[in-house]
Amino acid sequence: MGKKSAYSGESAKDRSINIMDKFITRNDNKKKSQPQLPGRRKDPNIPIDQWPLKDQLEYWENRTDADRFAELYKSYSIWYDAVKQQSGMYPRTFVDFTYKLKSKLHEMYDSKTYPKDAVYELRKLGVY
Repeated sequence: MGKKSAYSGESAKDRSINIMDKFITRNDNKKKSQPQLPGRRKDPNIPIDQWPLKDQLEYWENRTDADRFAELYKSYSIWYDAVKQQSGMYPRTFVDFTYKLKSKLHEMYDSKTYPKDAVYELRKLGVY
């Protein structure tokens, strides 16, 4: 007597082709069931890192200083904390010195003055 199921009725070549076909159809079905991803294009709703490389390079090269400032300091409080840290003063002392200069600080933020330059301006006004 021979071994059980020694002969399956198909050649090794046919069996490998059938296994590969099964693998391909399974992957095709998997792809069909997944949600469609947006195409890579230049669009404000799509993150910049998914834009085409040419558009990414153009975006990064054409940024202005105002764009860089707006990216770093999204709000006045973030900018104010950076100025406070850049001054090197004790935080409470800095707050006391700049309390009377709030309007001047808001003007500096609105004119997009970087913290280092703002500290120089404050030192001219007597904030040490």
